[in-house]
Amino acid sequence: MGEKRQKTTMSIRNWIPTVPVVLMLAVSFGAGFAQSPAKEDTPQQVPENDYLQQMIELVVEANPSLQSQMNLIKEIEAVPEPANSLDLTVNLTTGVELENPDGGERSLAPIGSIELGLPLYSWAKKRKTALDKLITQKDLSKATQDYYHLKNTVVSDLLARVDKLGSLKNELDGQKNLLSLLQFNLDALKKQVEAGIASPSDLWAISERVMSTETKIATFLSKIDILKRETAVNLAGTRWPELLQMLDQVVSQTPAQE
Repeated sequence: MGEKRQKTTMSIRNWIPTVPVVLMLAVSFGAGFAQSPAKEDTPQQVPENDYLQQMIELVVEANPSLQSQMNLIKEIEAVPEPANSLDLTVNLTTGVELENPDGGERSLAPIGSIELGLPLYSWAKKRKTALDKLITQKDLSKATQDYYHLKNTVVSDLLARVDKLGSLKNELDGQKNLLSLLQFNLDALKKQVEAGIASPSDLWAISERVMSTETKIATFLSKIDILKRETAVNLAGTRWPELLQMLDQVVSQTPAQE
């Protein structure tokens, strides 16, 4: 008896440490696959001056393609579980029979019967239920993967557009600085011409550069405005005015404010 009790105690002790491992695996798999994208993409608190993160969350929430994919996921999640009902079968049999009571006149009489079947266990029913669950899980998994792939694509598109806006803004600022310098030189040259130090023909070259720079500034302003509106309309759906306002704030920021 003493030996058996000791062996039982040792086997229990050897089993106990495996429980935390199983729990950790269950938590890790649950965190990776059980959580719905709708819960993960719930807007979090973002600082007011973090316009980039605000734009990302707005696009994820309002983008029409992402909304459509999210609705598909919700529809699949809303599919009811296959019911574990009893697999009853009912058979109804009807007909007629020829009656001849007491040797008298023969007549036809309707007959019928009802049979109720209740199988103890239905492998076909269990298999169909399991297959239905598996198909729903596969559909949900694929829809979720498609959602995250689309989400990454949309966010990358937004970041690429914002980066392009930043490049255009830098080029615009460079042209504005150049224009300021050219106008200063033009004013100084005009004073030299008035004083008879420089020739009036010297004004033509710098005047042409001023006009060329002004044209480039107008072009950059137009490109920035078109890109902002295109980004807002294509990525934010009906909430494009909100995204456009955020893009205006980002573009208008000076390097010191950033």
